[in-house]
Amino acid sequence: MSRTSGAVVLAVLLGGCMPFGWHQAKLLEGKYRSGSPGEGWSSVEPGGADHAWVNRGAGASLYIDSNCGSRFQEARTVDLATELVAGLQGVTQDLEVERSIGPRSGVVRTHTGRLDGVPVRLGVAVVNHDWCTYDFVLITPLGTLDELWPAFEAVLAGFDPVAP
Repeated sequence: MSRTSGAVVLAVLLGGCMPFGWHQAKLLEGKYRSGSPGEGWSSVEPGGADHAWVNRGAGASLYIDSNCGSRFQEARTVDLATELVAGLQGVTQDLEVERSIGPRSGVVRTHTGRLDGVPVRLGVAVVNHDWCTYDFVLITPLGTLDELWPAFEAVLAGFDPVAP
């Protein structure tokens, strides 16, 4: 085989692998199970997330989102959790715990801050699994996070990444 044809074959093989890996990773987005937040929570259109629920009586929302690809595979969960609260004003971190979320170790945090000027408390969890990062976010009015925490825990407890 000539040098030129060898280089072409190598380029085709390498080029073929890169899109395949990216494509396979994108197929994993949204392919997982989670627990249900339970009574008082209604499933709603998730917008850009995978799943979302609201508790209208408490004025709270909960959502899960997955993002897959090499960019997410290598990021640290604590750094990704920090990115999730970047839109809050006056944010403080109240708690950070590393713990199991499904089959992997992840990070769970609580924060206090203002979202569009409204005081809120947030529960945030982030876990990486294979090529994906999974974000869980509970947004509550001040004074209700503890009361609504069991719904967040139920969603986390049911988390199980599933291959397509």
